Amino acid sequence: MRIDVLTLFPEMFEAVVGRSILGRASEAGL
Repeated sequence: MRIDVLTLFPEMFEAVVGRSILGRASEAGL
């Protein structure tokens, strides 16, 4: 299921991951 979603919406997945990484970095003070 997840693989199909990633292949169908790669841009959206990257956007979500990018936001989560940036969010964690900002919370960590990096």
